[in-house]
Amino acid sequence: MIDFSKKTYANILSEQLKRVPDTIDKREGSMIQTALGPESWYLEGLYLDLDRVQKNAYAETAGGNWLDMLVAERGIERKLATRAVKKGNFNIQVPIGSRFSAITGSGYLTYRVIEFIDHVEADYSYKMECELAGEIGNNYSGQLVAIDYVTGLSSAQLTELLSGGTEKETDSSLRERYLATFDVPTFGGNIASYRNSILAIEGVGAVQIYPAWNGGGSVLCSILNGNYKPADGTLINRVQTAICPKEGEESEPSPNGYGLAPIGAAVTIDTGEELKLDISLSVQFLSSIQNGEIVYKNQIQEKIEDYLESVRKSWGTILKSQKIEYAVVVYASRIIYAILTIPEIVNVTDVIINGHASDVVCVETSVMQQVPVLGVVTINGG
Repeated sequence: MIDFSKKTYANILSEQLKRVPDTIDKREGSMIQTALGPESWYLEGLYLDLDRVQKNAYAETAGGNWLDMLVAERGIERKLATRAVKKGNFNIQVPIGSRFSAITGSGYLTYRVIEFIDHVEADYSYKMECELAGEIGNNYSGQLVAIDYVTGLSSAQLTELLSGGTEKETDSSLRERYLATFDVPTFGGNIASYRNSILAIEGVGAVQIYPAWNGGGSVLCSILNGNYKPADGTLINRVQTAICPKEGEESEPSPNGYGLAPIGAAVTIDTGEELKLDISLSVQFLSSIQNGEIVYKNQIQEKIEDYLESVRKSWGTILKSQKIEYAVVVYASRIIYAILTIPEIVNVTDVIINGHASDVVCVETSVMQQVPVLGVVTINGG
């Protein structure tokens, strides 16, 4: 690649002035320098444009729409943001399409009734879709206020999350999927084929693949959602239908090749199981900090959660290329390192995870796939 970093206004102007004979006045304020100055500014802009074009010509450095166009040559598309779907409980039946408002800490959210679930006596349940795509619709639970008037409505509550909303795929994630297509050729039902096909489905963040897990022709694909948490039933069914749909009333996936899976392959789509990690630790703060274990508790929890998220993002990475083996380990030392990035913390000791002073090795087999999530954090003063 051409290095344009030195193509600055000052350097361009200096190079141009060197070409002017010394017999002509080239000092600052002279006619020559006054004439060459604007051109140097213009040329610097051209070199900046050339630098952007050069970087966006390669997947390693491209971004945004440029990266979208590059990956499209391999048949890959950026996954768009998806909307959260939550359960709404009402005291009466409400029309499909009715809209309700929720007041959250970050503003107003609007949820729309999209499907009836069931009712028990005077409690009617519906699927409620957030009109704003992304993770923002996942967390709110509580009272809803009707935007469209509904006669007789006296109770409206938003409860459990049915299908998590996800953000638009980042450049780094899209680039990783693109480059992965060059590592192992995708061919009729090999691991790379399953992996690339499943990760291309909106809402899927990671996948583990276990061939012949239940005899010849069987394949288990365990997925996480776009937030790297266990997938809900809606996402599992959507991926199952796309990869290997069930025929009629059959409860087992069909090996007849109606989905993306090849003929003869019975593919089961499942998800990981949460492994809650209760963590206790001792923290030493600067001598000037009072009640640090209370004041900094949220920051410490955020640092631990950020680390666990990085572990979950590697959940679907195969440890060895010729052996189906996944390693998901939570290291106590890395929890300590993450917390020590808070400037006011001097030291972290006595890290206990689920009652043990050791690292946590998650079980990753065809029988169980564990996903580490943060449980209760107990902070002791150092």
